[in-house]
Amino acid sequence: MCIYLFIWMAKFGAAYGVRTGIHVGVDLILNQLAPPWRRRLVVFGVLAGALFTAAIGTLGAHFVWRMAGTEQVSADMELPMWIVYLAVPCGSYLMCLRFLQGCGVLLRTGRLPHEGAELRSVT
Repeated sequence: MCIYLFIWMAKFGAAYGVRTGIHVGVDLILNQLAPPWRRRLVVFGVLAGALFTAAIGTLGAHFVWRMAGTEQVSADMELPMWIVYLAVPCGSYLMCLRFLQGCGVLLRTGRLPHEGAELRSVT
């Protein structure tokens, strides 16, 4: 039971991390760039994150769809395994949404969500 809840918690926790900006980011080179280039690079990074999480969500959804056609159940809770694996597409699509929301805010205001502060300036 615990491992299945941990999988769901990890995926949705990652989406929360994208929303609040608490994911680890290396900005040593980014801070050396002129503001217009910095903003372009951040937009590129955010859109790359959205593309990656959308791809993982889509691949995960295909896997869950195939898994739903089997009779596999978890050993300890006897839940259908597709319910356990459903965390991957759900969490990945939520992360994608959060990346796109952050990109929209960045393009409108020039700021990104950041831990400890509501928004962090990129310009």
